[in-house]
Amino acid sequence: MDKYARMVENLISAGIKLVAVDFDLTILNIHTRGFWQFTSKALVQRVRPCFQEFLSSALSSEKLFVAVVTQSPQVSLVREVLEKALPDCDTTKIEIRGNDGSWKEFKAVPKEGKQQHIESVIHHIQKKFKVKISPINVILLDDDKNNVEVARRCKMSALQIRDDDSLDELLDRRYRTSDV
Repeated sequence: MDKYARMVENLISAGIKLVAVDFDLTILNIHTRGFWQFTSKALVQRVRPCFQEFLSSALSSEKLFVAVVTQSPQVSLVREVLEKALPDCDTTKIEIRGNDGSWKEFKAVPKEGKQQHIESVIHHIQKKFKVKISPINVILLDDDKNNVEVARRCKMSALQIRDDDSLDELLDRRYRTSDV
C-alpha cells in the first residue's frame, strides 16, 4: 500500500468522512487570486503532485467524500483543473464550493474561515447520500493558518499545508482536533 492509500486509511480509521481541501496554495502551489486569466491547462502544471496522488486515493475510497472549498469565484476553472489533473478519477464526485453565489449561507454557522463552504457541502451530502456528517467527521486541508484554526475551534480536524511534504502529517495523525 502506498503512502497516500495509508493516509486515506488513517483518515477513515479516525472517523473522517469528508476531506475539504482549499484550492489556491494548497492543491495548487500558487495563488490565482480568484482571477486566473490563462487556460486551465496552464494551471494544471501548478497542481502539487502530492495532491494528485492523495486526491486520487481519496476518490477511490467508498468511505470518504471529497470537497474543494475555495474563496475563488472561478468554480468552473477549478472543476476543469481537477478533471485534467485527475484524468483517471471520477471528479464529478468532488463537491466544489467557491464564492460564485451558487449556494446559500447558513445562519447558525460562523462566517469566518471556510465554515460556510463546508456546511454547504455537508448539507448536500447528507441530503443526497443519507449519511450523517458531524464536524468531528471533517478534515480541512488549507494553507491559511486562520482557516485551520477556525476549523479546529469548530471541532473539525485540520492540517495547514505549507509545502509539498505537509500531507505526510496524515501518516501519523498529528492533524486531529484532540491533538491541538
